[in-house]
Amino acid sequence: MFKKECYALYIANGDAVLAESAYDMAIELYSAAIDLDPATDSIFAHLCRAKLGKMLWEEALGDAKKVHIIYRFVIQADQGYNPSAQRLDSASHPVLESTL
Repeated sequence: MFKKECYALYIANGDAVLAESAYDMAIELYSAAIDLDPATDSIFAHLCRAKLGKMLWEEALGDAKKVHIIYRFVIQADQGYNPSAQRLDSASHPVLESTL
């Protein structure tokens, strides 16, 4: 439960500072949320937006690719594929590693 609360706080605070164009702080907060749970496509989309604000084009593109990959896993899950035993990060998933 504590992990979920921290995750939610990181995202809420990241959204708040992103709205104020505090891109560095938003990147730090979203990155902390990703460290807790990397399997959410929306958090990578928020991180991408913050990096675009800092004109970190290539890093933002990498985050955008992660959004696409996670979204593909969601579609596969809806179609009967069960990725629940796998983590969605490049260190442990060959599809992510080869795509990025």
